[in-house]
Amino acid sequence: MSFKPLIVASVLALAAALAPALLHAHAYPMVAVPPEGAVLRDSPREIRIQFTEGIELEFSHIDVKNAAGEKMNAGNLRRIADDTVAVAVKALAPGTYRIEWQVLSVDTHVTDGVLRFTVAGGK
Repeated sequence: MSFKPLIVASVLALAAALAPALLHAHAYPMVAVPPEGAVLRDSPREIRIQFTEGIELEFSHIDVKNAAGEKMNAGNLRRIADDTVAVAVKALAPGTYRIEWQVLSVDTHVTDGVLRFTVAGGK
């Protein structure tokens, strides 16, 4: 009797079980408010990002910048949940904005990126 098929099946089962953990080995935005590419009628009061895993608040930041690169944050980053943070922003004039984020996940990996949105202004 050959154990080769049993070994192959076991390896495949183990790989399938570990795949979700490996895919989320780092914290990446899962939900952002406003979402990537959004066109808003009015200025948001805050930026909120939920990540794929918990983050270390003390070693993480979100900066909201206008087209000139001026920082538009109106407060410090605050924790909403283990995987969700928010930062208040100044009243934003019509224009395009960048959300530059960098977080340290609870698994000690640093990730960063940029999200964009536009304030079109009320009509």
